[in-house]
Amino acid sequence: ETAEQCINHGIAIETPVRKNMRDKLPKNIRNFWNDKRRIIESTIGQLAEKFNIERTFARTMLSFTNRLSRKILSHKLATLFNKEQGRPILSIADLAF
Repeated sequence: ETAEQCINHGIAIETPVRKNMRDKLPKNIRNFWNDKRRIIESTIGQLAEKFNIERTFARTMLSFTNRLSRKILSHKLATLFNKEQGRPILSIADLAF
């Protein structure tokens, strides 16, 4: 049912290839998705470890979104600073921690 709804809306779902499956994706496309997945997982890990995003305590929704936005913005600024300096984008541990 969900797959049909995705197809109706023009969304193609790519699932990871398992060991017992025939590989239908070309290697360059597989590498592209693996690189994107690595970046996403690294970003989530950094937000959880360095910025304590899981411990964002607030009394109101406004203060919660404010604190969450500041943590995400500070991560984004750190990656932009690394990019400007010609360093690996996700190596934010060397900046201030």
